[in-house]
Amino acid sequence: MNKMTVETPVLVIGGRTTGLMMGSELARHGVAVRIVDKSPGIDPHSRATLLHSRTLEILHSLGIARRVIKDAQPMHGICLYANGRFIARSEEYAVDSPFPVAVALSQAKTEKVLEQHLNSFGVKVERSTQLTAIVQGADGLHATLKHADGREELVDTPWLIGCDGAHSTVRHLSEEVFPGGADPYPYMLADVVVDGPLKPEDAYIFLNDHGDLFFFLLDEGRRLVVANAPKGSNLSEAPTLKQFQEIVNERSLPDFRLSDPRWLAHFHIHYRLAPHYRHGRAFLAGDAAHVHSLIGGQGMNTGIQDAHNLAWKLALVMRGVVPNTWLDTYETERRLIAEDVITVTKKATEEGEIFASLSPQEREKLIEHMFVPEGEKMRVRHHAEEIDLDYSSSPLCVEPDDGFEGGPHAGSRAPDATPVLVNGKICTFFDLLSGANHRLVLFAAPTESDSLTDLASAAGAVVEAHGHWIDVFVVGNQIQQFALPHNVTIIEDPNRSLYQRYGAKTGSLYLIRPDGYVAYRSRRLHSLGEYLDRVM
Repeated sequence: MNKMTVETPVLVIGGRTTGLMMGSELARHGVAVRIVDKSPGIDPHSRATLLHSRTLEILHSLGIARRVIKDAQPMHGICLYANGRFIARSEEYAVDSPFPVAVALSQAKTEKVLEQHLNSFGVKVERSTQLTAIVQGADGLHATLKHADGREELVDTPWLIGCDGAHSTVRHLSEEVFPGGADPYPYMLADVVVDGPLKPEDAYIFLNDHGDLFFFLLDEGRRLVVANAPKGSNLSEAPTLKQFQEIVNERSLPDFRLSDPRWLAHFHIHYRLAPHYRHGRAFLAGDAAHVHSLIGGQGMNTGIQDAHNLAWKLALVMRGVVPNTWLDTYETERRLIAEDVITVTKKATEEGEIFASLSPQEREKLIEHMFVPEGEKMRVRHHAEEIDLDYSSSPLCVEPDDGFEGGPHAGSRAPDATPVLVNGKICTFFDLLSGANHRLVLFAAPTESDSLTDLASAAGAVVEAHGHWIDVFVVGNQIQQFALPHNVTIIEDPNRSLYQRYGAKTGSLYLIRPDGYVAYRSRRLHSLGEYLDRVM
């Protein structure tokens, strides 16, 4: 196999949310990309519906969050009933984010926005095209694609990324196992209008002797209604609206009426996790690497964030900026996240399923356990909204013992701060993290005049050596007239909100990755070279 150039397109298999995110992120980072999908178009069904705060932050960095949320339904609470008795309402407290709560939107609409974003880079999804074979080589892969007319195409690609779902062809052809198991209960779902005493911003959980029932949020005032069937039920055909209405009557309240069904289906919940996310020059992402319960709405978000994690690393490797070993950190960082998602969603699903088999005393304990104590609510909310995802165990995240008091540690998400000013224009810190490069943020010491020479020297050294992949920012309120190197952006922090959020009580350095996580921080302004020596 001949060695391939950077211009040879990376091949992405799968054109759903994960694949669309992967393709557009690679293109945004300057990588030639080709994306194929075996389906003829976007699936019109609602499927995954919830977009969490961290995912919305990522979409904001791409400039498309507002297009996603303008028609979405924010989620503000969860109401719990047991055998028709109202138990309590759990409020979805606002988290520390510009997008403080999750929003519900049909996956088809999310995919439409993502596909338009992909198209803006001149890349289109090649539909009705499927992968049939791969042969790996030292410098790339041979892939065989089959088109709708039966024509077979042989493709050379430097990297192949499987975003092709739970039945992934890439995973199968890579001979990767998919260990795990299935939930014992079959499930049914319906995308319908529910008339009755429902708060449009609340989800509803009904625990019942006959099984559990969920009214999840959707946009357009609709609901995704989900219910489990008895163990061993043979659901060979899609349920009817009448059958669903009977289940709703039996398990919830007599006031609810279903109408206008757009989708009626049955499914089984599986809990599976691929042992490895990388096989030579092939990767797995999204449902191709992990599947779990839909409870909590984590699946689509996890896949989008898989893509957001891998794309910038692959781009830097292909440009020759960083070593190939950086690609191994994709599995190191993201597989731990998937393990946690599987554990949490499995526990939440099983709590509803066991209700019918419990004694009255056990039911009360279960219900009590389902409500988080007040002191724990914000921690749990940040976890549910994926604000607290942490890569501190990654070899790419390094933090010397420099005595920081507060601020985000290496491996954690870089938080927002507002207002800040650039060239006199008010913006947020997140607005400055929306580019494709790493961000080096140098904080001037409070006694700025004593450290500006050192600050300028540190900024200049990074611009000269790494300006092709690291953008440099200097934070301070009275340094506009000071001679800083070309291409250094000055951030004014009039309320010192950025200083406070980042624990910058003295001169400080933060290196923030393209995916918005802290790679390195130090009190020593000239210490970036130590980090690069370690990770390169």
